[in-house]
Amino acid sequence: MKTLIFCGTPRENGNTMVLVNEFINHLNGEYKIIDAYACNIRPCIDCRYCWKNVGCSINDEMQEVYSYIQECDNILIASPLYFSELTGQLLAVMSRLQTYFCTRFFRKEIPIKKVKKGGLL
Repeated sequence: MKTLIFCGTPRENGNTMVLVNEFINHLNGEYKIIDAYACNIRPCIDCRYCWKNVGCSINDEMQEVYSYIQECDNILIASPLYFSELTGQLLAVMSRLQTYFCTRFFRKEIPIKKVKKGGLL
């Protein structure tokens, strides 16, 4: 079982990381953490590449995340809430998931073949 964790906390030892670490301690299988504050993932620039093409035109660490999304079984989003929403850095990373919306609604294709389970912390 593979789990992808999108982590949006700027505090390495804060409450959100305590919850993530506790989650990992009870997790069977491998996992990958995408730390929004440490990764090299730029936000979506609305270039509209994904309207007609698979993936994204920005070549950064998100390309690896796209591969992991296809093969993982679970996706967890872990973030503190600032002003009633996810942290800004995590929102920037999540904006790159726009390609899946475009795949489904513009190109009329199935973006992710394998069914996932999801969770929020």
